[in-house]
Amino acid sequence: MKLIENIPLFKQMEIINRLEFFKEFTLNERQILLESFGLLYLVSKNQFLFKEFDNDKRLFIVLSGSLMVFKHSHLLELGSIEPGEFIGEGAFINNRERSINARAKENAIVLAITADALTRLPNVIREKIKDRIIEGMSLRIAKLSEHIETHG
Repeated sequence: MKLIENIPLFKQMEIINRLEFFKEFTLNERQILLESFGLLYLVSKNQFLFKEFDNDKRLFIVLSGSLMVFKHSHLLELGSIEPGEFIGEGAFINNRERSINARAKENAIVLAITADALTRLPNVIREKIKDRIIEGMSLRIAKLSEHIETHG
């Protein structure tokens, strides 16, 4: 994973303006968010974003490309994380080690969010991020429930 340092703010804005995750954010809030975090990473194809048991607590929002998530023990793909979706919420929220592996299926750009950076954001932005995380987690629970019902 390589830190990307040379993407102009307007280009970053262009990327996040297309994503569902940021639809409730005003342009000004999006700009504050990018300037506050400013941590965009390139994850090359087949490179790990993180591995099971890593102690990295960041939340990642996929801006482009896609990631595959899987358990190391059986290399079974658990799902795919696409642009506008996030990954790493378990470690981020519960301050615990990673429970899965995440690897780039293709070159991917991710926005990294630390808990510390989140606390420094204005309340309105912090609440919108939390709302999007809650919404995303509830969608994952619904998908999982549906999968369990259809596959026993």
